[in-house]
Amino acid sequence: MNAEITAEGEAHIGVSIFDNLDSEHDLTIKKSNGEIVYHQCEAYADDPDDRTEDENEHNNQARRFAKYHVFRERGYDTVEHAENPAYVNAVRLAIKDLSDAEFERYFGALRQQLRSHHADVDRPVDLPAGVRAPDAVVYELDGWLGVDIPESGLEKQARALAEAHGLDYDDGTGATSPADISDSDLAEWEAFGDHLVDLAGPDDLEFDVAAVSGIHVGYPNAQGQHEVQRFDRPLDRQPDATLELMPAEPGPLDEFRAYLDHHLRCQVRDCFVGMGLLPPEAFRVIGFGKFIYARRYDHYDLYPQLHLRDGDHSVVLG
Repeated sequence: MNAEITAEGEAHIGVSIFDNLDSEHDLTIKKSNGEIVYHQCEAYADDPDDRTEDENEHNNQARRFAKYHVFRERGYDTVEHAENPAYVNAVRLAIKDLSDAEFERYFGALRQQLRSHHADVDRPVDLPAGVRAPDAVVYELDGWLGVDIPESGLEKQARALAEAHGLDYDDGTGATSPADISDSDLAEWEAFGDHLVDLAGPDDLEFDVAAVSGIHVGYPNAQGQHEVQRFDRPLDRQPDATLELMPAEPGPLDEFRAYLDHHLRCQVRDCFVGMGLLPPEAFRVIGFGKFIYARRYDHYDLYPQLHLRDGDHSVVLG
C-alpha cells in the first residue's frame, strides 16, 4: 500500500492510494470527520455488486488507509479512535501503567463478568433475554484517555484553551461540590477536555485512563445478526478504544492484565491488517482482537487466520 496527498483545501483533502494489487484509488476526504466524499478506482467496477468480494475488500482497505494516512501526515481526526492503531495502543500503554488497585477499579467488574461463565459468582451485568448461547457472547468495554497536563508539557496550551473557553485554569470551576457546577460550566469544561485530548494526540505523550464504560453485551440475535446491548457512556465523546472479549477464563489479576495487553496488541494488529499493511513487529501476534476482524479473517481468502489461537506467536503477512 502506498499513499500520497494530492490536494488540500479548506474542508477537504485529496489522496491517491495504490493498493496491494497496484490499483490506483483517488479519494477526497472531509478533514473534520474523515467522511469520504469521493472515491474512484478504474481497476474495479463502480457498482460493488459487480466486483468480487476480494475486490470490494481491497477497495475498503484503500479507504481505511487513506483516512489513516491523512491522520498521520496532517493530524486531522479522520479515523474513528477505536479503529486507529495509535489511539488503541495509547490505551494499551495507559492500562499497563495502572496500579493493581486502579486496574481492579476499572476492570474488576469485567473480570468478574468473565469469571461468571466458569465459576459460581454473581454477574455484574445480566445477559439480555435474547441470548440463546451464553458462551457465544462478546463483552465490550469502552475506554477513554486523559492527559496528565503537567507531565504532558501542554500546560501553556491548556491555559490558552481554558481562556478561550472563558474558564479559570487555576481555580477550575470554583465549585466545592459537583452539584454546584452549572450546566453551562460543565459543558465548557467537557469541551475544554475534548480539545486538550485532541491537541495532545495519541503519540509521544503519557496518557492516563480517564474513564471506562459499563459492560456492553454482544450476541447473535434470532436473525443471526450481531446485536449489542449497550450501557450509558460516562463521557460524551468517542471512546479511544473498545475491549471486545469472549467469555474465556480470565485467571488471576496479573494474568488478566497480561491478557488485556495481548488483546489490545491484537486489536492494533487488526487495524493495520485492515488497511492492507504489515503491522509493526511488536503487533505481529495471534489471538482474538476485534470481533469484526475475526469475521473478516474467516470470510476473505486474502487474510491469514490471525484470530484462531491466543498466544505471542509470530505472524507471517504480506
